[in-house]
Amino acid sequence: MMENFDATNTNYTSDLVNNLLSHISPAEQDQTDHKMKMAAKIHAALKAKGWKSLDLARELHLKSPSLVSKWLSGTHNFTMDTLVDIQRVLGIRLLDADLAIAPPPLNVNVTVPVVPSSLKDVIQGPLYKIASQSGGLTGSPVNA
Repeated sequence: MMENFDATNTNYTSDLVNNLLSHISPAEQDQTDHKMKMAAKIHAALKAKGWKSLDLARELHLKSPSLVSKWLSGTHNFTMDTLVDIQRVLGIRLLDADLAIAPPPLNVNVTVPVVPSSLKDVIQGPLYKIASQSGGLTGSPVNA
């Protein structure tokens, strides 16, 4: 009986594999990583919608449904048009092409004095006087 490879050998090494990996440039590895992440994001969106590859192919009017399988393999070099179509159909963001750089958030502390409108005039005056004496409010009471 054949054993599960992952369970029996977690530290597998191979001169052939190591040799092949040594010939991959950092730029090529970065491209491969991004293709795999893109495929994983598309797969997750399909799963979230309860769709199969054929559903996506049908929605995109593809002549060859096997193309979706190629996309999900993580080796496909997508065109911009394809990525835009996929994100539109799946309702996800695959591209971040916005040119605007978001400015850092502006943090401003503003204190606005508010007199509850549910209080009667007889209570508003004395409360406002106490608040203004403590430096919390200035001006005159607001009548609701």
